[in-house]
Amino acid sequence: MPYAVLQADLSPPSIEQMRRAFRSVPGLTPVDAQILGNDAFGILVKDFSGHQAGALQGALQIEGVETEIVDQSCLPALPQTHFVQRLDCTPEHLLIYDPMGKTFTLDWRHIAFVAAGSVRLTDFVRRQEKRPVRRYHGHHSTTVEVEYETVSHEERKFHLLAEIIITGATLRYSLAADKFNFSYLGGRNLKNPVANFSLLVRDLAQFSARARLNQGAEAMRADATRVFTYPSKNAFYEEIIWTLWQMKKAA
Repeated sequence: MPYAVLQADLSPPSIEQMRRAFRSVPGLTPVDAQILGNDAFGILVKDFSGHQAGALQGALQIEGVETEIVDQSCLPALPQTHFVQRLDCTPEHLLIYDPMGKTFTLDWRHIAFVAAGSVRLTDFVRRQEKRPVRRYHGHHSTTVEVEYETVSHEERKFHLLAEIIITGATLRYSLAADKFNFSYLGGRNLKNPVANFSLLVRDLAQFSARARLNQGAEAMRADATRVFTYPSKNAFYEEIIWTLWQMKKAA
């Protein structure tokens, strides 16, 4: 039975605390602390045996870090998602557009969780690149020509993402600022994706007043100019799972 070790809160242990603790945990080394520490957004490790999880919890407790051991199968799964490119926030309800332009309304009371942030993702970018080609003519004459070829590169870039999770964690709506239609903002539209994204998140937080917010959405609600960053997609979504687990325990 695999176990996960969760943080007691979202204040991550320091890398040094993790390095010292990892020395006494089977299957971990101090080198792992940097990798796991960067993604410490609620869930420290997964797929541990009971013995490993207990050893890690005890070692971190010595470092002053409180954790919780959870049967991994009990952790909430992210609900099925629908990707949306347009929403209208009105005081009465959230208006959701499907890919065909049809709309339906969602009562604000049915939104349980809003997550947002600038998330570092891996993009696959295709570019035309020059490539010199040497042509041979006879034994002594050569010419160098330039050809173009399409080359794919991996690039790590930050993207503004948001997730809206419905009560009971039965469904979620996902959106990315660079593919989103902000026309509902009307005269508030600042023609800047970051500023418009912040306005959208603040509207979602204001109208769904009973919804739980992740760190990124909470930061934007408190300060429209503050964009909370996540070092990876894993960190962003594991914080959501950690929060859903806390909500489940409190229910």
